Amino acid sequence: MKDEYDNGNVDLSLRKILSENIRNRRKELHLTQDRLAENADISLPYLSDIEHCKTWVSDKTLIKLAKALGKKPSDLLKENESIVQEKSIESFYADIIMSQKKQLLETINNICDSTFSELMSLH
Repeated sequence: MKDEYDNGNVDLSLRKILSENIRNRRKELHLTQDRLAENADISLPYLSDIEHCKTWVSDKTLIKLAKALGKKPSDLLKENESIVQEKSIESFYADIIMSQKKQLLETINNICDSTFSELMSLH
């Protein structure tokens, strides 16, 4: 029977749970890896390694990541806990803002295209 710890490394399944929960919550909040790493005060390569199950985290790093994601550290370690399905207020607002941002960018692009067409027709 495989122990939870194997040669000092945390079982890969626990790493996978953590990495999936971090990645899913980060995407739910529309954060890039770079932004999450900055918010959690860890390096981007370290966060990437965590999300790709290549490394484990210290308790301090787990706390930093949980805080940056608006979750409790224990939430990030729960198997089959779909923290993505928890529609938090932050996520709700983020969805609204992203939708409005997309509409605004489309409007700006249309105005620019129209202005460019008008300018080109003058010549």
